[in-house]
Amino acid sequence: MTTNTYSRTRRFLHWSIAILVIAMIPAGSIFTDFDNRAAIEATFGEGSFGFFYDMHKSVGFLVLFLMVARIAMIFIHPKPDYDPELTKPEKAGSGAVHGLLYLVLIAMPILGWAGVSAFDAPLPVFGLFDMPAILEKDRELSRTLLDWHEIVGKVIIGLVVVHIAAALFHQFVKKDGLIRRMLG
Repeated sequence: MTTNTYSRTRRFLHWSIAILVIAMIPAGSIFTDFDNRAAIEATFGEGSFGFFYDMHKSVGFLVLFLMVARIAMIFIHPKPDYDPELTKPEKAGSGAVHGLLYLVLIAMPILGWAGVSAFDAPLPVFGLFDMPAILEKDRELSRTLLDWHEIVGKVIIGLVVVHIAAALFHQFVKKDGLIRRMLG
């Protein structure tokens, strides 16, 4: 590992979470909108809506687990030095976007977990086991929490776009090799 490259573990977590989150954006919009149930089942077969919705919940739990692991890795494998050094505005922007991404990628699955718990629906994890409910049944609270889940999803989309745009800017405009930190 070079001094300005993230550890393999941190790179694995970054790219795993990135792939899952990018996949969850359309899945969350399509497969958790109950108005789409008939169209989903007409396209993919009877019971497919429930399957996709359960997969959405399962992947959400996986993202939460991976984010907790990612936070732990900050202490085990510190962030490498920038080479070349970022400007003060770049450091501030990078810190803000990364901090907000960490926050919303923890908040998003917790809001989903809480919303589904308050709805009193199952919380499956890839058909292996169910997560426990973290709230008592309260349909009104469930709707509020799931509305916030959707709002946070839109915030995630915006932050992901900014994050990718910044990486592309460094790669193709500044040509400073910053992207190598996460590619290895």
